[in-house]
Amino acid sequence: MRLSASDIRSLRVFRSVVEHGGFSGAQLALAMSQSTISFQINALEQRLGFSLCQRGRRGFELTDRGRAVYDHSHSLTSALSAFEQQLGELRLRATGTLRIGIVDATITDPALGLDDVIDQFVRKASEVDLRITIGSPEQLIADIAKDGIDCAISPRIKLLPGYSQAEFHHEMNSLYCSERHPLFGKADVTKADVEAAVVVVRPYANKLELQHIPNAKVGAYASNIEAQAMYILSGHYLGYLPDHMAAIFREQKRMKALLVPEAQIRSPFVIISPKHKKASLSQRIFLQELRKRAAAGTAPKARPAAAAKKSRT
Repeated sequence: MRLSASDIRSLRVFRSVVEHGGFSGAQLALAMSQSTISFQINALEQRLGFSLCQRGRRGFELTDRGRAVYDHSHSLTSALSAFEQQLGELRLRATGTLRIGIVDATITDPALGLDDVIDQFVRKASEVDLRITIGSPEQLIADIAKDGIDCAISPRIKLLPGYSQAEFHHEMNSLYCSERHPLFGKADVTKADVEAAVVVVRPYANKLELQHIPNAKVGAYASNIEAQAMYILSGHYLGYLPDHMAAIFREQKRMKALLVPEAQIRSPFVIISPKHKKASLSQRIFLQELRKRAAAGTAPKARPAAAAKKSRT
């Protein structure tokens, strides 16, 4: 069987259905209707001559042959993506697809300035299809392992062999309580007060959050920063948050930081990538802009409206 361009498109739709656990998740990821996705899967099954999956009231389930097709298609899609990037590099142009994974709750960090990084990247690599995934560090590592993303931006974590972590930035985290918590109205909060309370932690932080309060009682685990903030706002838990993310709650008098500065944590941010994979031109451009922006450390001044309009004409 010779693969056509339509076969490759159908394979990509099929892979998305598998990776999103069915048609509903793939609809959102692909921005396609269910009927279009179904048509693509049916066309691929007709070309192959066998069924790839079962779909019905019991949900979505791969057949044995469907699982084999998915596993074998991985090397094909990776090779095609790499080929597109290599052609672009031969032309000294960044092309193809760049998939970046970013840990949650970074958009409020003015020193990181990811919106400015994206702005500069799009200006320099307009032919690249930039795809950004937001997730917890564990999710991002899993995505790298299955070649779902090219690299990840995350707090430093404990890694398995085969990955590199290049530090480029750090953020300050403080211990917070909400207005509902008994310690919110206490004038002089002590370490003993904190260790008598219940805290929420992130498993991926590998006990980093307990370094200043080793005897604290852990009562909940949060998979990401936003979930951690919800636990803290409930009034039942203390917990660490990035200061830039907690700023809005502090301004609203809904949270306050405790034991500052002695209980603050400086959290290193790293770029995680697989050691065996060479970075593409588009990835090098993105990471160069990321490092440059982080080194600047402050948000750039907004351009006047007139100048911004002129630059687009």
